[in-house]
Amino acid sequence: MSAPQPASLFDQFAQGWRSYALIALIAFLSAQFGAGRMQVMDPEEARFAQATRQMVEAGDYAHVRLQTETQSARPIGVHWLQAAAVNAAEPLTHKRNAIWFYRLPSTLGLLLAAIATLWGGAALIGQRSALFGAALLSVAMLAGFQGMAATADALLLGFTTLALAALARLRAPQRKKVISLLFWFALACGVLIKGFIAPLAATLTLASLFAWERRAAWMKPLLWWPGPLLFAIVAALSLGTLFSFERGGLDQFTLPGFHLFLLPFLIFPATYALPAAARLSIETIRAPLADEDHAAFRFLICWALPILLVFELTPAKLPHFALPAYPAIALLCGAGLTAMTGRRWRTTHPAGVALFAVAGGVIVALMSIAATFMPGDFAADTRRAISTALIGVGIVAASFTALIMLRRPAARCAVLVACALALSFSFRERILPEARALNVSSEVVAALTRARLTPRDDRPLWVVGYSEPSLIFITRTDIRLAGPVEAGGEAQIGDAIVIEGRAMQDMTTQLATRDLQFTPAEEPVRGLTIANLDRVALFVGELRPISAAPPADVPR
Repeated sequence: MSAPQPASLFDQFAQGWRSYALIALIAFLSAQFGAGRMQVMDPEEARFAQATRQMVEAGDYAHVRLQTETQSARPIGVHWLQAAAVNAAEPLTHKRNAIWFYRLPSTLGLLLAAIATLWGGAALIGQRSALFGAALLSVAMLAGFQGMAATADALLLGFTTLALAALARLRAPQRKKVISLLFWFALACGVLIKGFIAPLAATLTLASLFAWERRAAWMKPLLWWPGPLLFAIVAALSLGTLFSFERGGLDQFTLPGFHLFLLPFLIFPATYALPAAARLSIETIRAPLADEDHAAFRFLICWALPILLVFELTPAKLPHFALPAYPAIALLCGAGLTAMTGRRWRTTHPAGVALFAVAGGVIVALMSIAATFMPGDFAADTRRAISTALIGVGIVAASFTALIMLRRPAARCAVLVACALALSFSFRERILPEARALNVSSEVVAALTRARLTPRDDRPLWVVGYSEPSLIFITRTDIRLAGPVEAGGEAQIGDAIVIEGRAMQDMTTQLATRDLQFTPAEEPVRGLTIANLDRVALFVGELRPISAAPPADVPR
């Protein structure tokens, strides 16, 4: 009888604490690209950050407000975490509008999601495949971006993944009461972060598994009373926000297939392993229920597929709605990477390489388009777009070649992770921070600074025709967002004013009735608002009497 083969160095590494440290490092890097350089983004991130800032300024941690508007339907958990980060950093920064600290909880959310994916996946598909899946999730385009943004989605992903990873561990003979309590704790935190989404994901997974396997004995530890009691208390206290839904995207209808179409681009670089993941899923669906070798894949399918179906069938869709399904898809991709070396699958590798190349090409094209929003004329835009495309194509082409040449799953996973990190660094750390035409509010503040018109206690700032919350966050909470009638009737001589070009005529007419005139300080700030892709021209100046105002040819 031959002696057992010793574990490889990689397997020894994957079995220990070092695998968790590696995943945490990869997730941290993925989330931090751009976190300190990118302007606060409209609309959702700016709303979250400004509401938290007002919490800290007022010392009121029980209410969510955006200026004078009370947002009672918004879950409060993310604001508490952001406020804790801001309060901890304020003695060092001496300011409350440094966006990096508001983004830190989202980074921790991505770390939690990645580590929970590894922890839960190890009980399902083994430590090696789970390590691959957690790494692919950490650097996925959507997950990494949400880990950078000061919104609730990365934290929701973290707590939802922790809850479902606890379910995965519950299927193994382990400390079931502790695991059950962890499951309910994660769900309670998910409710505080974003209402019903985390309980919905867990319910869909449990219901689908029961309908498929007709087994519920392993779920009995979930009935241990401390866990449901904890969840019931949190849900009762959050009843007003439990069924809240993000308002972005609610005014538009999108056909089913939206999330499935975007999946290869948003989960990139796991795109390469999607054909293998699909092959495993088909085999699992065809396998008999008595086949325990496919039990882990049944769990992952029941985690991912119902969530995707529910959000595909909802009338309104935003790309990040389906994010809670991504850990399960990433684990299927990790298992697919491992399976490709041991099975005679003739099409999964070529299909994966082709899909990877297409998705990578689309991402590079988007990066090239974003580079044209940097300052400069058409010739400069063209040069930047071409140079960005060449760099991006070089990264994707090198990864494409490595995927063809390398055979080991660990090497292929390393190539995929490196490719995603390189693209994310280029996009979020180099291109977007310098795309000034997209950072309209920052350019307005720069214009106010040059004109010495920044708001202060004795000089308010009126903003007419431009209502993006990022401008509030970058300046002061008490700036006045108003229409031409209100601003024209109440603004005083010497007040700083920002007017969007389409409101200029109405504002001028209203001011003329009071013998006042708006005097622009310089050429308008032109750009594109991210919220609705609307081109704006913002004039920065002050209010003067008509007799005292120097003649000015206001550009249109």
